[in-house]
Amino acid sequence: MNDLQRVDLNDPAIKPTRSRARTASKVTACLLIALIVSAMVAWLSFIGWGIIEILQWSSACIKNVWTMFF
Repeated sequence: MNDLQRVDLNDPAIKPTRSRARTASKVTACLLIALIVSAMVAWLSFIGWGIIEILQWSSACIKNVWTMFF
């Protein structure tokens, strides 16, 4: 019926092929990871900027209180 021949997988002429779906899923995963990392960097930078603003505001208040009483 079917006369299938054995394939020698150690043969250097045989090269594996990548399917487009697998490549597309890898690209999608990399883009998603890049989006998440960039969102985290932006969020942490906004938090850092807010902390710096709070520290500057509190130091200005302390300076005003210090000059008012001392």
